[in-house]
Amino acid sequence: MKRLLFVSVLIFSFFSAFADVGDRKFVSVPNVELRAKGSSFGEKVGKTAYGEEVVVVKESDSKKWSMVKKSNGISGWIPTTSLSRKKIVSKTAMNISPDELALAGKGFSDEDETAYRKSGSANYDAVDEMEKKSVSESELKNFLSAGNLNLE
Repeated sequence: MKRLLFVSVLIFSFFSAFADVGDRKFVSVPNVELRAKGSSFGEKVGKTAYGEEVVVVKESDSKKWSMVKKSNGISGWIPTTSLSRKKIVSKTAMNISPDELALAGKGFSDEDETAYRKSGSANYDAVDEMEKKSVSESELKNFLSAGNLNLE
């Protein structure tokens, strides 16, 4: 009985580890860069669009990066967390205000948005200011290196 249980767990683990390869997934964040290798500092080989359908070609050993192939044939690595199994559809995409899109991008739920709209006093100026700031890859590499932090 223990042997059967062990073999069952082993088979399940094997198939779940490789379940994503070949799957069609959707890009769940805007403008993700495709990289030549599974690293934040890999050479940029293309971009993806929010909601774009891609096929998972393979995953990194750590499962943090997925190599995907776009419908135009371009392949590259993106963070696995940037992918969703659910098709991203918005019937009202053309009717969304920039403020509503910003709220959604900050991860607000419907309840959070409702509370925000009712109160009218919530102030997200600090978050908006932080989102305006950008750091180049070379500045980021220098910062990580100066702090003796792992670049990968």
